[in-house]
Amino acid sequence: MADLPNLSKEEMEALVEKAKRELQAQLDRMTPQEREAAQRKAQQMIEEDQAATQKLLDDAAALLAGTAPKEKPKFCTHCGAAVNAGKFCEYCGMPY
Repeated sequence: MADLPNLSKEEMEALVEKAKRELQAQLDRMTPQEREAAQRKAQQMIEEDQAATQKLLDDAAALLAGTAPKEKPKFCTHCGAAVNAGKFCEYCGMPY
């Protein structure tokens, strides 16, 4: 959003309404099977986001409580999620 020009409240509301209309038009063109698949994918993304958020909160609580592992925690350079091992972020899938 930082790349957006300074918009008035009315201009921003107009953009939001336009996006809502476009989204509704896309939904109207979807078959029931496509809608169901999209809903499942959205739910999966929400659950993954909640799990990543909880992990960050748990890691922060452990760090504050002094029970965190002695190793310095690593964070993904793309999304900021805490990462444990491997070459790819468990949250966004990007290499770090």
